[in-house]
Amino acid sequence: MKTERSTTEASKTGPSTRGPSTTRRGFIGQAGLAAGAAALGSGAAAPGSVAAAPGSGASARSVANSQEGLDILILGGTGFIGPHVVRHALARGHRITLFNRGRTNTHLFPEVEKLVGDRNDDLTALEGRRWDAVIDNSGYTPAQVGLSVNLLEGATDQYLFTSTRAVYTDFTAAVMDEDAPIGPADLPESEWTAYGPAKVLAERRVEEGFGARTLIVRPPVIVGPGDRSDRFTYWPVRIDDGGETLVQGERADPVQFIDVRDLAEFYIHLLERQTTGIFNSVGPGAPLSSAELVYGIRAITSTPVSFAWVDWDFLAERGQLPQRELPFWQPPRGRYLNYGRIDSSRAIAAGLTFRPLAVTARETLEWHRSREAGGGFSLRTGLDRELEARLLAEWKVGR
Repeated sequence: MKTERSTTEASKTGPSTRGPSTTRRGFIGQAGLAAGAAALGSGAAAPGSVAAAPGSGASARSVANSQEGLDILILGGTGFIGPHVVRHALARGHRITLFNRGRTNTHLFPEVEKLVGDRNDDLTALEGRRWDAVIDNSGYTPAQVGLSVNLLEGATDQYLFTSTRAVYTDFTAAVMDEDAPIGPADLPESEWTAYGPAKVLAERRVEEGFGARTLIVRPPVIVGPGDRSDRFTYWPVRIDDGGETLVQGERADPVQFIDVRDLAEFYIHLLERQTTGIFNSVGPGAPLSSAELVYGIRAITSTPVSFAWVDWDFLAERGQLPQRELPFWQPPRGRYLNYGRIDSSRAIAAGLTFRPLAVTARETLEWHRSREAGGGFSLRTGLDRELEARLLAEWKVGR
């Protein structure tokens, strides 16, 4: 059954920002200066500063919190997205509590409060506590998210849920914005167990619990330093290696992604302004083709490299499929017609900004080379050089 978006009025009409007090504006300005100074020291891009349009809603948080920063609980926080969110939040002067099983990257952030539990069945450590905002990066199923929502709906002003582009029924709508249909059209809800459909049901649980306080962000492929899926990393690595490089599809195929640091900055920007609603956090800010992607990455390396575009069907006939051996984008046809054309204008209006492709590519490559230095490492996706050479040879013979 296809599900049209069932959401609050705030979500339907786009971002809503509960009116900030003068002290909140002062805090945001001061934090921006501090984060800007930190960014200049680290070479990172400064966060966006475009606020969402004012709207109605609950009263602003207390004056004390506005002056002193926010108390933010992060469910997870030590995987891929979380560390970037924590670093940016701390740079902005906020206080962080991490809740997770205490098994992954436990050395990170010794200065923050850490609570140990299991979001599947043990939230005891969260009982009797209160935070200004919650960021849920680790919820995948409605059961998981339902437990945390039930416990925290009276313990926080705002709940930010990380969803996914995969919630959409397909990608055939003329305008792929946040109002496009979500959920599988050909399955009963009892069978919505795959990643995207499960996120649809999880979104619903957040909306049921938090109503007008709901904040849902739907990113595409998230890339940048720390991304161990290697879907984007493959391209800077392969291009830096040089030689003739196979690129799947057509030069004009549309490509979208989000740098994890841009996503992290957007999250904190939204929380500081108490923005609510649903957002496609999709970049870059202007359309990008596969040709622009690979030539943009080529600009960060001096290694001689050339590109050969190879037809999708030719590759599929040889078992090389999109998002498996051929990472990062889909052929723009059928149900994936507008997969690379998601509308992010609502998020941009609410303050989402983007690093240049060259920055993302260069710093991702540097991160990869640092992990490669440990030895014994290979990319998790993409073509190996022997297979790539064989496919290119066959393609040239057929032409």
